[in-house]
Amino acid sequence: MLAAFIYWGLILINIAWLALSLYFSIFYLVRKENGNLWAFGLLNVLSAVVLWVTMLIYHTWGWGITQYSSLIYLILGLLIGLTVIQAILGREPKNPKTA
Repeated sequence: MLAAFIYWGLILINIAWLALSLYFSIFYLVRKENGNLWAFGLLNVLSAVVLWVTMLIYHTWGWGITQYSSLIYLILGLLIGLTVIQAILGREPKNPKTA
């Protein structure tokens, strides 16, 4: 029973983080503060690693909760996709040097 709570808790935390990261990414893009997207990209990678390790543990020890693992794959894909978008948009434009 505790394993199910941990499993669903991590899924819900990652969904909340994905929504929060997307919100702040749009917020910083509108304000033209693209450099802040790198921090969210790094935290997205850490979140994806935690979710992947969770999935690995639950598949390895077989607690019978992994019938919803396609949801984890979807969240992992969204996190990685958002990270790539943040990495691309997080680049600061180079200012031409004035002589």
